[in-house]
Amino acid sequence: MLLKRSKKALSHVDWAMSLAIFLLYLSWFFIFVKPVLAPAQNMDVLLDILDTGVKDSMFQDISRVKVYVPGNMDSDYEPIIIPYAENWVESNIAHSADYFMIDGDKMFFMANLSNTSMYNMYYPHKAVRKSAPLLVVADENVARFESFSAFFNSFMLDRIFFMDANRLFDFKITVDDTESSGDDGAFYNMTFMAKYVKQSDYVNMTSYVFADNPRIYTYIESSDHRNHSVAIDYASYNYTSYYFDTLRKGDLKYSIAPQCRFYEGNFLDLYSTDSGLLVTFGKNITFRLCTNETAVLVTMIFDVGSEDNFNIYLHSGDYRSVTKYPLKPIVGVTEDLSTVSKDKVLLLKNREYGYLKQKFGYPQARDFNITVSSDDVSASYGILPPAIADVYARKIEGVMLGPDYSQKRVLLTLNVW
Repeated sequence: MLLKRSKKALSHVDWAMSLAIFLLYLSWFFIFVKPVLAPAQNMDVLLDILDTGVKDSMFQDISRVKVYVPGNMDSDYEPIIIPYAENWVESNIAHSADYFMIDGDKMFFMANLSNTSMYNMYYPHKAVRKSAPLLVVADENVARFESFSAFFNSFMLDRIFFMDANRLFDFKITVDDTESSGDDGAFYNMTFMAKYVKQSDYVNMTSYVFADNPRIYTYIESSDHRNHSVAIDYASYNYTSYYFDTLRKGDLKYSIAPQCRFYEGNFLDLYSTDSGLLVTFGKNITFRLCTNETAVLVTMIFDVGSEDNFNIYLHSGDYRSVTKYPLKPIVGVTEDLSTVSKDKVLLLKNREYGYLKQKFGYPQARDFNITVSSDDVSASYGILPPAIADVYARKIEGVMLGPDYSQKRVLLTLNVW
C-alpha cells in the first residue's frame, strides 16, 4: 500500500532549508562584508599605530630651567653663580647666556644684564654659540683685565692693583688665632674664569676671577668638618669714604692715632669720587674698620663650618654704582617640554620603507606617508598615496627648539591606506 507524502511536511522541510541558507548568508555577511562597509574604524587603528610610532621616534622630552637675575646692570658680562644639582652632561646643555661652566655643585655663567634678566638652560639640546670665545688672562701668580690685576701668593689673594693704584694689600687669613700659611693649593685656567684653591689644616679657600671683569669670588669652608673662628684682614688706601648702608656711611679720618669702629653687616664699600672697593659677604658678619695715618685696615670676623662666601668688586664711581650688589639670582624648577627633535627627523629621513614600518610598528601589508613641515626642517617618509584609494589623514602639531632657543611650529601630516 503506497503512502502519500503530506504537503504540509514538505513545506516544513523547505522552510528549514531556507532558514539554514539565510543564516549561512548572514554569517558570511558579518565575517566578510562588514570590514568593507566600515573602513573608517580600521583606518583609525592604523592612524593610532602610526601616531604612536612617530611620537616615540621623532619627539623628545627636553628639560628646561629658568634663571632670573633681578636688576638691570650696565656691565656687558657679569658673573652669575647658582647652585647646580642636576645630573646633566655638560656637553649636552644649552645655555642662553652663551658662556657657562659647571664646577662641583655650582654653575657659573656670564650674563649680559643690559639686554635681559632671564636666562634658560635646556637639556639635552645643542645650540650655536653666538659669541666669540671669552678667555681669562691668568696664571698661578696674577689674573688681569684692563686696569685690574689681582696678584696671588701660594694660591691665595695677596694684593689688587686697579685704575693705576694699589687698592688692596696685606691680605691674610687667621684661623683660631693662627695665621694660615703653607704652599698647598692649585691653579686652574677654566676658559672664561681662573680658579685658585688654597688648602690649609683648618679651612680651604677657593677664589674665582673672571674674564673681562674686575671681580673676585671666594668660597671658604672648614677642611676638617669642625667650626672655626676666622678673621680675614686687608689694608687699603686711596679712598676717602666708607658705606655700609644708608644709615652707616661717612668720611674716613686718617690720623696718627688709629681709630676703629665695629659694624655688623654684609656690605662694605670703600670709595672716592672715581673708584671703589666693595666687599660683600654671604651672611652678616662683624667688620672692624680702622684708619691710621695712611691706610684703612679692615678685618672681617666670622665663624665657618659649612661653606661661606665673600666677593670683592673693584669699580669706578662711588658707592652708588654698586648698591645693587650682591646679585641674587632666582632659579626656577625643572620643566619638561615635549618637542620634535630635528636630529631624529633627519636621522629617519634616509631610512628604507621597510625599516620605517618596523620602527613605527606599522603593519607590513598596509601603507603610509608622513610629511614634516617647519621653518628649520622638512621631510617625507613612506610612499606617495595612490591616485585611486581611500586615504585617511591626521595632523599632529608640535614645536621644535631652534639653535637660538626659539620655539618653531612643526606640522606632521599622517596618511594611511
